[in-house]
Amino acid sequence: MIKYTAEIKPAFEKLAENIIHTFKFYYTDGLSLQDLQHEVVSFLIEKLPKFTADKGKAFSYFSIVAKNYLILNNNKNFKKLVDSERLEPANGTSTALIVEEEPTPIDFFIQDMIAYYDQNLQKVYPKKNDQVVVDAVINLFRKKESLELFNKKALYIYIREMTNANTQHVTKVIKSLKEKYVKMFNDYDRLGYIPRNVIY
Repeated sequence: MIKYTAEIKPAFEKLAENIIHTFKFYYTDGLSLQDLQHEVVSFLIEKLPKFTADKGKAFSYFSIVAKNYLILNNNKNFKKLVDSERLEPANGTSTALIVEEEPTPIDFFIQDMIAYYDQNLQKVYPKKNDQVVVDAVINLFRKKESLELFNKKALYIYIREMTNANTQHVTKVIKSLKEKYVKMFNDYDRLGYIPRNVIY
């Protein structure tokens, strides 16, 4: 019980939260997102005995289990909403969620890192001019799927335009972010989530 409360429970809660928001599983049939998260955690606990070492990393296994549960739940609730209100999508096609690509552990890590900075930005970077640069970088992570810039130089120029900071300052803050990124990833790899109470 102690191991579950200290290690498994917070990891399952964070995993469920990340998947719900990453894939926008928001058709909840009246449930709050917190209650939905609780349902996912309960489902993962039921599946704990089925996990064995030959199934790979626990994180990847339970991510897929949680995602599949939420896909079924989301699509069932969307269908119920359409049936009950007799809604027809404008273009005649279903808007039920279809996930085409499996998320990778790094996708979940990035989502958790964004949430960490949303909560702790001012504590980690007390200076306003540093906060502006960090916020710009985190926003790039937020919209990474739609970015057409893959060149490091182009990204630096983009950040400078967003922040009005000079190159030297941008470079300094990004170097700091890289160092924190490594520490966060090590904790994430070990715990399954980034501790919100740690100031990196």
